[in-house]
Amino acid sequence: MKSIATAALAALSICAAAATVSAEPVGNTSALIPNASQIPPQGTRSDLKLRDPIIRNAELATAERGALEVTFLDGSKLTMGQNSRLTVDEYVYTGPGGTGKQTVRYTKGLFRFLSGSIPKENVKVETPTVTIGIRGTIFRSALDEDGSGAISVEWGPNGEEYEVVLTSKKTGKTIVLKSGQKVSFDNVGVFEGIVDGQVEGCN
Repeated sequence: MKSIATAALAALSICAAAATVSAEPVGNTSALIPNASQIPPQGTRSDLKLRDPIIRNAELATAERGALEVTFLDGSKLTMGQNSRLTVDEYVYTGPGGTGKQTVRYTKGLFRFLSGSIPKENVKVETPTVTIGIRGTIFRSALDEDGSGAISVEWGPNGEEYEVVLTSKKTGKTIVLKSGQKVSFDNVGVFEGIVDGQVEGCN
């Protein structure tokens, strides 16, 4: 009987540890209009409030006419427009000057991403059809449910030129997109021509 009780306590400890890991905060809700929700791993959907922690591996979603800004621990910021959905797949931050890793997976909607202090080569944004590699930047994305969409790169606050590297998951083709440029892609990740312009709808 004692061995059974010991085993049960050990199992409970493992479950508690797993729950702690799965509920690891990676940032917080820094702006919200009017509402958005979060579904943690093995959790239930809950409405977010200002300054609520954002949990690693959680799915975030905004409502119709909604918007959400997340500020991550490394200072990167992610803004979601209305009817948008994403998952924070991977996030490791070891503090200023350290290493780290950040992967965000967009499902659909409107997004604006501002990179932080995690080394840029360790930051990726995934869509169903295109992988976005960061080179220190601010960029916008619009993504439809079928995987098609568009991406544009902004200028820095002092006129700095930024760029991102886009790779099609289907064809393997890679292109470099610079500040002031925009490119669209279809539902299998085939790029159209690069043009001047910006994705609208997510400030």
